[in-house]
Amino acid sequence: MAWCESCHQMVEDDEISDDGGCPSCGEPLEERRPVPWHFKFLLGATVIYLGWRTYQGIGWLIHHA
Repeated sequence: MAWCESCHQMVEDDEISDDGGCPSCGEPLEERRPVPWHFKFLLGATVIYLGWRTYQGIGWLIHHA
């Protein structure tokens, strides 16, 4: 998929104009690769894990203070 920096949107391959520009504004497009699903999963799992460890740490501090 292509990216239009001016419009800040992804452009489908079948929507690209004949000269290779954005169909809305005509600016040249950049090629962007989507973020892999496993990176998103790893990021989400890390956030959940760190949230849980923070909860445990706060509980430990309250109990031992």
